[in-house]
Amino acid sequence: MTTTTQSLHTALSARVTGRVVTGAAPGTCFQTGTAHRSEVTVAAGGPADVAAVLDVADRHGAPVTVHASGHGLRVPAAGGVLLDTSAMCGVGVDPATASARVGAGATWADVAAAAAPHGLRAPSGSAPSVGVAGYLSGGGLGLAVRSDGWAADHVRSIEVVDRDGVREVTGGEVFTRLRGTGPRSGEVVTAVTIGLLPADPLTGGGLVTVLGPADEPGDPAPLHAWASWTAGLPDAVTSGVSVVPYPDLPFLPPHLRGRRVLRVGVTVTGTTAEADRWLAPLRAAVGWDDDTVGPLDPVDSARVYAEPEFPHAYLGDCVLVDGLDPAALDRVATRTGPMAVTGIRHLGGAAGRAPRVPDSVRGRDAAYLVNALAPFGDGAVDPATARTEVTRILHPFTATGTHPAFRFGPA
Repeated sequence: MTTTTQSLHTALSARVTGRVVTGAAPGTCFQTGTAHRSEVTVAAGGPADVAAVLDVADRHGAPVTVHASGHGLRVPAAGGVLLDTSAMCGVGVDPATASARVGAGATWADVAAAAAPHGLRAPSGSAPSVGVAGYLSGGGLGLAVRSDGWAADHVRSIEVVDRDGVREVTGGEVFTRLRGTGPRSGEVVTAVTIGLLPADPLTGGGLVTVLGPADEPGDPAPLHAWASWTAGLPDAVTSGVSVVPYPDLPFLPPHLRGRRVLRVGVTVTGTTAEADRWLAPLRAAVGWDDDTVGPLDPVDSARVYAEPEFPHAYLGDCVLVDGLDPAALDRVATRTGPMAVTGIRHLGGAAGRAPRVPDSVRGRDAAYLVNALAPFGDGAVDPATARTEVTRILHPFTATGTHPAFRFGPA
C-alpha cells in the first residue's frame, strides 16, 4: 500500500459509515470487458457518505468513479476512489402521488417489485437488472417508449451531491442535464423521484425466425417485413428487431446453434386482443418459428427481448436515423464475420414529443435507433476486432445522431 493510498483509506474510514477497502473491491459488474483499478473502494451507505467521499477525494487530488450495476461501464476507475452506490438500493412507493423514490443503487427489478402491489408500473426498459439512476441519466428508452415517452420524462426530482453538499433539484440547468446527458465530474446522483404509470393491461413477447446458417448470408425478407409493418402503427405499439448470428457452441440450444436468428420484441399498451389485431399483418408476412407474445407482467419484462442476463464482455454503439434504407437492411441480414448483434428500435410516438419539463434527451426527432453490440474476450474476438465489427454494421445507415444509452464497453 502506497503512502497516498494509506492516506486516502485512513481519511475515508474516518468520515464514512460504509465499508472502505484498498483497491477495487470484487463485486457484481455486468460489464466484464474492463476492470476498475482504484486505490480505494467505498461502499456508500447514503448521501452523507457520498458527500464525504467527494470532500476527501478533493482534498487528496484523487479522481472519483461512480459504480452501481456496471451495465454501461465505459471508462473504469484508474486510481483514486471507486464510489460504489449499489447498497443505496431502497425504493419507496407513494400510491397517492403515483411516484417512487429510488436510491442510486436500485435496479428496475427493485422498482417493478415495489410498484406492483399498488397497481402501478415503471417506465422501465428491457433489462430488469439495469440500475435506474444510470438509465435515467441517458434518457431511458423503455419497453413502451412510443406510448410512455422516454423514462427521463417521468423524473420529478433528483437528489444530487457535489462538493457543495446535498441538494434536491426539480428544474434548471442541472435538472435538464441530469435527464439525458448525465452528471458532470464531481456530481453524483444519490436518489431520484419518478412518476409511475397505472398497471393497465400490457401485452408483449417475441416473434422469432431463423434466417439461415450463421456463417452464410441470411434472408432479408423478415427484416423488411418488420420495417414495413412499423409504418402507420399506433403509439400503443413499441417494437424492436434484432439479428443474432449464434456461434456453433455446445451449450446453446440445438435450434439456435450455428444459426442466424431474427427476433422481434413487441410491447403493446393494451389487451392481447388489441395486440393481435395490430400484429396480424406481421404474423402473416413471416413464417415465425416461435411466438411468445401474450399478457405481460411488468416484472417479467426481460422476456420481450430475451437479452443475456449474465455478466459478460461486450461493446457497442448506435446511430439515430430518419428512416431505414433497404440496402442497409440487406447488409444487416446478409453480413458474415465475427459474432455481432444488430438491433433496431422503432421510435416516434410519445418518444418524439417535447417533455413537460425540458430535458436533454437525444433522439426525439429520430424514427429509429440502430445499435450494434459485439462480445469479446474469453476465446472470442479481441476488443479491436469487436469495435471494427460494430463500426461496419452501423456504417451503411445514414446517421442523424447517436444516443448515450446504447454505447457500451471500453471507449
